[in-house]
Amino acid sequence: MSDFDYTKAFLEGGEWAKHVALLLNQAGVSCHAPAVQIARNNAERRNMTLNEKDILLDDFDFCLEVKSTKGDHTTDIKEFPWRSLFVDTVSGYDAKIEKPFAYIIVSKVTGDPVCILTETYPKWSIKTTRDENQHITESFYSASASLLISFDELVGILLDLKLEGRRTA
Repeated sequence: MSDFDYTKAFLEGGEWAKHVALLLNQAGVSCHAPAVQIARNNAERRNMTLNEKDILLDDFDFCLEVKSTKGDHTTDIKEFPWRSLFVDTVSGYDAKIEKPFAYIIVSKVTGDPVCILTETYPKWSIKTTRDENQHITESFYSASASLLISFDELVGILLDLKLEGRRTA
């Protein structure tokens, strides 16, 4: 039996989404992190899996996803300490009706983000591993760290799209 606290994990994830939204706003990308909703039953869980968005961008019709990690990294992608990273669970990503434009991976240690565009999806692989926190085996999309872009580069892409007047990617 798992003693994993899903509510606590969702609330913590919401705080990291707010942190990233603040960084984006400070960089000139208008956005917000919606309030975290906790599913009360299977139907609500399913709806959230299909439709939940971590960061809504005011000038675009797409969203961003935030994942926090216990890893200790900075914003310098050349110094990223691992050769690969987990992007999302296969079940979670595949179920999303609207795929995010990018994932922002933020370190719980430093608060620093690095990013990966979902256009790199064809280069992702599937790895199955044991999640010791939740005591489950899960399949994840994994990507080479060489596919990472810096937070500043993501901001530049978003600001360029805004200048072009594009609402979609």
